[in-house]
This record gives sequence, structure tokens and C-alpha cells, in this order.
Amino acid sequence: MEPITFDITNVLFLTLVGLYLVLLGVILAYVYFDAEQRGLNGLIITLLTFFSGTIAGALAWLLLRPKLKPQPIPVKK
Repeated sequence: MEPITFDITNVLFLTLVGLYLVLLGVILAYVYFDAEQRGLNGLIITLLTFFSGTIAGALAWLLLRPKLKPQPIPVKK
């Protein structure tokens, strides 16, 4: 049985894959919560973003998302 050796290319590749997965999670979480805040189904918008290519889908969401409706501020008397 050979000992496990850590080659710099393997470490670099796994680091890049890990960073990509973290970035993917951050983008999809932002799209989900932004869609929910705007009154849309976040799960459907997130799935559309994921399956349309995450970067292209996120850019499309940023360009085509509906306006944020202002929330009334309650005033205490």
C-alpha cells in the first residue's frame, strides 16, 4: 500500500473546487432570500438560476427582478 502524498496540483484543484462550491452557495442563497423578500417563490427562482447557469442566471435575476415594494413603518403613539 502506497502512502498518500499531497501534490500541489491536487491541493490547488481541491481548493478551487471548494471555493467554487462556496461561491455557488452564496449566490444561490442571495437569490433565494432576495426573491422571497420581493414576494416570489424563492425555491423556483433559485432552481431557475441554478439550471440556467449560475452566473448567467444570477445576472438575469439582477436585471429582471421586480421592484422592492416599500414596507410601511409602524408608528407608536
